Amino acid sequence: MELLKFLFAGLIALLSVELGGTILRRLNFQGGSLLYYSLGGLIGMGLTGTLYGFLFLIPGGVSHWTIVVVSALLFVLTLKGIWGLKKREPMTGESSKFLPLAAILLLVVALVGVLTPSTSLDWDSLAYHLAVPKIWTGNHQAGPISFIHHSNFPAAVDSWFVVGELIGGQTVAKSFVWYFTLSGVGAIAGFLGEKFSPKVGWLCSVAFVGIPMVMWESGTAYIDVANGLFAGFGFVYAAQYIDKKEKGDLWLAAILLSLAAGSKYTGLQSILVASFVALVFASNKVDAIKMGSFAGLMALPWYLKNWLLVGNPVYPFFYSVLGGKNWDAFQGQIYSEEQRTFGYHGVTNLGQGILGLVTSPGRFTNPQPLLGGGFAFVSLGFAVFAGAVLGAVKGLVSKFDRGLAAMILLQLLAWFFLSQQSRYILTLIVPMLYFVARALCWKPVGKLVAGAVVIQAIAALWVYKENIVTERLPVLVGGLTKDEFLGGYSLEDGTHVSGKVDTYQLSKFIDNDPTVQKVGLFDEVFGYYLNKPYFWATPGHTTELGYADMQTADQLVEALKKQGITHAYLNNVFLRANPDEYELWNRVAGIDGDPVPYTSEQRQERMKDERTKWRVLFAEAIVSKKLTLVNRFSQNRFLFKVE
Repeated sequence: MELLKFLFAGLIALLSVELGGTILRRLNFQGGSLLYYSLGGLIGMGLTGTLYGFLFLIPGGVSHWTIVVVSALLFVLTLKGIWGLKKREPMTGESSKFLPLAAILLLVVALVGVLTPSTSLDWDSLAYHLAVPKIWTGNHQAGPISFIHHSNFPAAVDSWFVVGELIGGQTVAKSFVWYFTLSGVGAIAGFLGEKFSPKVGWLCSVAFVGIPMVMWESGTAYIDVANGLFAGFGFVYAAQYIDKKEKGDLWLAAILLSLAAGSKYTGLQSILVASFVALVFASNKVDAIKMGSFAGLMALPWYLKNWLLVGNPVYPFFYSVLGGKNWDAFQGQIYSEEQRTFGYHGVTNLGQGILGLVTSPGRFTNPQPLLGGGFAFVSLGFAVFAGAVLGAVKGLVSKFDRGLAAMILLQLLAWFFLSQQSRYILTLIVPMLYFVARALCWKPVGKLVAGAVVIQAIAALWVYKENIVTERLPVLVGGLTKDEFLGGYSLEDGTHVSGKVDTYQLSKFIDNDPTVQKVGLFDEVFGYYLNKPYFWATPGHTTELGYADMQTADQLVEALKKQGITHAYLNNVFLRANPDEYELWNRVAGIDGDPVPYTSEQRQERMKDERTKWRVLFAEAIVSKKLTLVNRFSQNRFLFKVE
C-alpha cells in the first residue's frame, strides 16, 4: 500500500515537468534531454507548489478538488507539450553504466524513510512540515497558526505536504521530497555531464546523493534539499550569465532564486548573494539588478501574504523593526538563542565550524544540543568539501569560476555568522559539485577525488543503514504494525519494547478520551500524531498566554482555559539536562512525594524569566489541584486535567 502511494505521488509530481519545460523553452534553453527534463521537473514542482500554496489560502481551498483542478490543468499542458515536443539530444562523451545505477541505488535506499512512519529523528517533519499541513487539512484552509510560526514561512515546497496529507498521509508527503531529489540527481548529472563528460556528471550525482544529509532528508518531509537545489542552480545560472551573457541564463537564475525565496526565508539571502556577485562581475550591471529584482518580485507574494496576515513579511524575524502578531522581543530572544546554540560562533572558530560541519555535525543538527549527541547522518560529507577545494585550487580561470567561487564564499560566511544549521548550507551543494567536477578532471588528484566520492557514498549508506534501515525494516516488511513501531509492544516474556515516538501512546490515549477537547503541550512540539486540537504552551512560541504579566498558578490555568485547553501535557525530559533544577522541580511539584515549596529566594529568581517562570506556576498549579494528574506515561511525561 505504501509503495502504491509513493508511485501515485510520482504521477502527481510528473505532471509538473511540462510546466517547467514550458518555461525553459520560452528561455530558449539549449540543454540536452536529461538536463531539460530534470531541471524542468525541479522548476515545475516549485511553481506548482507555489500555485497550490496560494489556492490553499482560499477558504475551503485545502480540498481534494483543488488537487483535481490543478492536476487537470497540468495534464492538459502536458498533452500540449507532448504534441509539440522537439527531440533533445542526449549527452555525448565518456560515460558509465554503473554510475547512474549507483545514484539510483542510493535513492532507493532512501525510500525506506519515505515508506515508513517518521520518528523523532525526523524532528522538523513531525514538529512542523507534516504537522502544519495536517492542521490546515483539518481547517480546510491554510493560514497562520498562532503558536507555530513556521506556518507563515514561504510554502512552495511545504504545499506539497498538504497535497500529501490530503491524498495519502505522510508517505505521499515525503514522496514529493524524494522526487525533488530525483530531479536534482538528473539535473546535476545533466549539467555537469554537458560541461565535462557524462561520467563526471554521474559521479557528481553519486556524490550528491551520497551526502549523508541528502540521503537522509530524501526520506523525510524536510524542504532543504529542494531549497538547496533551487538556490544552487540559481547560483550556477547566474554565474553562467556572468560568463556567457545569455539573457536566458539571467532569467532562469532569477526564476530558480525566486523559488529558493519562495520555499525558505534564507532564499532572500541567496538572491542578495547572487545579485551582488553579478553586479560585481557582470559587464552589464543593469541586468544584474534586473535578475535580483525579478527574483524578488516573483517571491514577493509570499511576503505580502505575511505582512497582511501577521504584520511582518518575514515573521517572526526582525520583530524589533517589523513587529508581528502574537510575538514580542522576548519571544524573539528565546528563538535567537536557540538558533545560536548550533555550531561554533566567533571568527576564531571559523575552522572548527567548517570541520564540524564536514565531519562531526552533532552541534549543527541536534534540536537540543545541550543534551549531547546529534544526528551523524546530517553532514555535508568530506568528499564534496575537499573535492570543491581542490577544484578551486586548480585555478579560477573563467568569469564563471570566479563568480561561482565568490557566491560560495559569501554564502558560507553568511551561514557561519548567522545560524549554523547544517541543513542551511545545502544551497552550496550544486556550486561545490561544479568544482568537484573540475577536480575529477584534474589528473594529479582526479582518482583520489573519485575514490573519496565512493567512500563517502559507502559511508552514507552505512550510516543510513545503522540509523534508519535497521530501525525501520521490521515495519517496512510487515513484521511490526505502525502502532507497535511507534508506540511500543510487549514480548511473550512480558518485556516491553519502547516505541520510536514518545508522544505516540499519549496521542492514542488522548484520541480515545472524550473528555479531552484540546491539549496544551509543554516542552513538547510533536503534535503530528494527535487527532485532536493542540497548542504549544511553552514560552517562545506565542504571546497569547500572557506569561509576561503572569504571577500566579490561577492566572496560568485561566490563560489555558481561555484558549479552550482542557488538558496539559508536560514533557520533563529536557529539564534533565540540568539535574539540580530537575530534582528541585520534582520536589516542589510533589511528583514522587509530598511537595516542598520553593524558598522565597528560589521562586523570586525563577519568576524573573519567562523561560523558568512557567515551570514555577505549573508546579504550583499541580500542588493547588488546579492541574490534576490523569496519566503518567513515563518517569518524565504527564497528562493533567485543567480544573
